[in-house]
Amino acid sequence: MADEKNHKPKITVGEKDAAPEAADVSDAPEKAPAAGDARYTVGDALRDGVGRISAWVRRSFPGQEKAFWGAIIGLVAAIVFLAVGPWPLVVIAVFVFVGVAAGQALDGDPRIVNTLRHLFNRNSQ
Repeated sequence: MADEKNHKPKITVGEKDAAPEAADVSDAPEKAPAAGDARYTVGDALRDGVGRISAWVRRSFPGQEKAFWGAIIGLVAAIVFLAVGPWPLVVIAVFVFVGVAAGQALDGDPRIVNTLRHLFNRNSQ
């Protein structure tokens, strides 16, 4: 008798022939939006572009992907060095280094700070 009082009717909205199990689509994986879709964002486009470039690098330079990316980073560093000069580049590098160290400290894993302490600690010799 207690079961009859607590029974709540299920209300489904949609087609009359649809089963209640078919109405729940929360477990279904979402499809990636197509390029013409209104939900296609800049992040989706960037992700697609990076995926295509990474696939091209893997096909074109099998086993040498990291060497390729190292060359690209070196090229960008050389262009920046020539564009801004050596001293501004050193200042940028120092600020990036300090920023990474501060971020690590805030994350609770201050590896850079600990390494610097170890290097400059007089008792560690």
